Parts: sequence; structure tokens; C-alpha cells
Amino acid sequence: MPDHSRRRLPALAALLLSTLSFHLPAAEQTWPAHPVHITVANTAGSAPDLLARTVGPRLSERWKQPVVIDNRTGAGGIVAADFIAKSPPDGNALLVGADGPITILPNLQQGLPYDALRDLVPVVSLGKVDFVLVANPKTGLHTLADFIQAAKAHPGRLNYASAGNGSPQHLAMEMLKQRAGIYVTHIPYRGGPLGMQDVIAGQVDLMFIALGPALSQIRAGRLVALAVSSPAPQALLPDVPTVAASYPGYRAGTWFGLFAPARTPPAVVERIAADAAAIVQEPQVRADLQAQGIEATGLAPKAFAQEVAAESARYAQIVRTVGIKPD
Repeated sequence: MPDHSRRRLPALAALLLSTLSFHLPAAEQTWPAHPVHITVANTAGSAPDLLARTVGPRLSERWKQPVVIDNRTGAGGIVAADFIAKSPPDGNALLVGADGPITILPNLQQGLPYDALRDLVPVVSLGKVDFVLVANPKTGLHTLADFIQAAKAHPGRLNYASAGNGSPQHLAMEMLKQRAGIYVTHIPYRGGPLGMQDVIAGQVDLMFIALGPALSQIRAGRLVALAVSSPAPQALLPDVPTVAASYPGYRAGTWFGLFAPARTPPAVVERIAADAAAIVQEPQVRADLQAQGIEATGLAPKAFAQEVAAESARYAQIVRTVGIKPD
């Protein structure tokens, strides 16, 4: 090779590297150039739907692009999680994911169409929710003790709704059944609010449901609150005892966060995380969410990924202990 050609190689390499380093961040800085779709694995009126519709419009203001909320229910969140896992990794498709399809079902079902830890990137945590155990007033149940006594006296006669097989509400009841030594029949629904409507209508006896959707129904007397799933009493329901008061160590609830397809550019992930975290940490937003029974969080990608991994390990242990299987 001629000497002048060899001398030009380092210069050409430097030019190529500088060109790449210029164009890649510039491409990321143009994001979002198109509308962003946030898929919610739950029905309208659910806690994750409320979070998405709280955060979405504010993200739209920051990004100067429409943020569209899509409710895609089915199979306990599997349909939505799989849709996002297979979406283009360009930051324009996000999932409001929860522990059900991310950390419970992968420990419960074989052959899921996605690998939650491989195909989805934790972006930012949004909030967490505790449950309340509610019953239809016609059941005559007023306390947790009433429920346990009735279930023991007539195994299988009482039934309970959940947000679907493998949902956190399903697991919450299965943990209680195991601790109390009772049997009640499971009736899965395509989302917690749908199940709650049938409890109100008297088609189902009781269920664990997120605090927010249940509060107005409890206050109106259409549901009876038997116990809350949090370790300590809830400020929104101060007179309702905890399950842990009867069964020490009991804890159940759910969390929600934004996830993106694997291989989404890290700079885009970081920007989404920073903007969403700033929104949920605004004092007024935190207060509004708290009034709906949602505790705002806002963990950054690394911390959120660590929490997801820890939750996956915790649920693996719970599934083994309880022996839960899909109905």
C-alpha cells in the first residue's frame, strides 16, 4: 500500500468515528418525531389506566407530540406485554406494566410468548398500590374473621373475583387461603374493575381490589371493606384492619412502571425515565394519586430494574410456597 494511503487511514478512521458519534446522538435527540403510544394491560378505570392518563398528557406537553393511551387487555397482561416486546425499539411504543405479566406469570406459566427480563426494558417505576378485601353486603360478611369462618364452614361455597389468572389480586387471595386454611372458588376477569362490578351486582361474593377503584363504592355502602393488604393501616381507610393483624407477615399489592422493548436506545430510555419521574414527583400529582390510593414512586432505570429482578425472585418463592396454578 502506498505511503500516502497508509497516512490517510488514521484520518479517515477519525472522520468516520466523529461522524458516527455526531449522527447517533443527533438521531436520539430528535425523538420523539412521531406520536408515542402507551399500552395499558388493564381496563379503563384501573390503577394503571389512571397512571397512564395522568402521566400521558403531561408527557405530551413536554415532548410536543401526542401521547396515545391504548387499553389492550387479555390473559392477565400477557397480550399487552407481548405486543410491546415485539414492537420496534424506537421509544414510540411503551407499556404500563405491572407485576402480573412481568414477575408473576413468568414464574407461573410455561411457554409465555415473551421473556420479561430479556425482551422488555424497565424504564421508570410510576407507583404502587395496596389492596382492600371487599365483599357484597348481601353476603353478611363484615370482618375478615367473618369471611374465614364462613369459608371454613362451607368450603367452596364462597367465590372471589380477580383481575385474571396469575394477577396480583389472584395471588393475594391464594396467599390468604394458604395462611388461613380455607377454600373459595376463583372467578377470573379481564381486569379488576370488571370483577368489582360483579361483586357489587352480587354475582360474585368478594375480591381483593386496588384501593382507588373501591373507595367510592365502599363509602357508598355498595361494598364492605373487610381488611387491607398493606402491613400497616391505610390512611384512606383508617378503621379497616390489616390482614397482617390476623396473619403476621402477610403483604400483598401491586406496582406499575413504564417498560420499553429491548434495544430501545439508552438515551431515549433515560429521557423517558427522567420526564416521567419528574411528573409523578410533582406535589400536586403525588397528592392526586394518593387520593386514588396510589403511592407515586419514580425509580430511575437501574434502580427499577433491580426492583423488578428482586420482585421476580420473591414471587418465584411465593408461587412455590402457595402452590398456585392457573385455573
